Amino acid sequence: MLQFFSSSTNIVNSKRAITECLENALEGQGSLDCDLIIIYSAMGHNFKDLLSEARRLSPSARIAGCTCSGIIGKNGPDESMTALAIMAVKGPASEFEVCHKLKEDDIDSFLEGANLAQKLKSQNGNIKMILFLPSFQEWKPFDRAIEGIESVFGPDLPIFGGVALDNFKAVNCFHFFDDQVFESGAVMIGFGDISLKFVSHANHGFGVIEGMNLTITRCKANIIHEFNGIPAWIKLTEVLGIPETSYFMEALAIAGFAKELPPELQPGYNSRYFPFGIMWKNDDNSIKVGITCEDGQRIWLTRRDEKTMFDGLDHLVKKILEELKESRPLAVFHADCVVRGRISLNRILKDELINRIQSPICKGENIPYIGLYSGGELGMVGGHNMINNFSSTLFVIYRE
Repeated sequence: MLQFFSSSTNIVNSKRAITECLENALEGQGSLDCDLIIIYSAMGHNFKDLLSEARRLSPSARIAGCTCSGIIGKNGPDESMTALAIMAVKGPASEFEVCHKLKEDDIDSFLEGANLAQKLKSQNGNIKMILFLPSFQEWKPFDRAIEGIESVFGPDLPIFGGVALDNFKAVNCFHFFDDQVFESGAVMIGFGDISLKFVSHANHGFGVIEGMNLTITRCKANIIHEFNGIPAWIKLTEVLGIPETSYFMEALAIAGFAKELPPELQPGYNSRYFPFGIMWKNDDNSIKVGITCEDGQRIWLTRRDEKTMFDGLDHLVKKILEELKESRPLAVFHADCVVRGRISLNRILKDELINRIQSPICKGENIPYIGLYSGGELGMVGGHNMINNFSSTLFVIYRE
């Protein structure tokens, strides 16, 4: 059976940082050797030093992970440039597997998701849940990558994780696989311990801006070319009242998009609407988003609402506790949207937000916990695998 251990730090020296994480996570285990190390790191570390020191201290371990815009550990959030979090796993090699995909230009996200999933399945046919960490740059639309994975494992196998990111520059991100550091690819970790069970829920904190909606009149996959017959970026900046020369992150900080959820998914999400973000502004004034869109689709503009955010978190935690019943979490994997971090929340409010999740779920116990501030949060909504935006998405592993 798999065992989970976690720790985090923001020590500047990369070798010392990974050492401290392993020492704290595996305290009392007799040695620092384990079987799998999952790493989330901000952009300020020397990644080769992280991996080489992890290999020296834990020579038996497989290593997988990615960069992000900050981490969430047992002690709360940390968006410093040297924030580092690990989840160390002990257990037989037959109960987990890791694989990776190097960067390629113009990938088909469905095909690559399917290929990566097939590679994982061929290495271990007993996979029961998948931690997926794709790149912000190449893997859009992310919903198609999820569909590709499901084409191999079926729609009932849970997929969780987050979209790798840099420190909110959206320029490049990195992945870790054993001794390799590579840019803008993906890693996938499968867990095959049949005793593991899970609870997964997501919730956002955005409200629809009344009277502000647009209709997609021309798009292709996740590229929106026109709103209401006008080039998408021109129409969006006009509606938002910002210059056309604005960087896309400036628009994202003001408002996001949302589509209406199917009625059967609305109760599980505690919302009628599913928000998603602007991923890029192209030179032809089209807009790249993270999910597949359709001509004629109605899009609402949304903005962050703190009351909705906190009420939604309470709803999320309540549902998780109801499904856990009396079971103690073995490990918590958390993905929070980067926009819920320092770009829009001050430090006190951000700490309160995370504490509102951790306190009732962990109940003051030493529960292994790892999270990242990401460019998209993978989790389940109403039992369906989805790529969430502007959300807190939790995947809680337990045994009955």
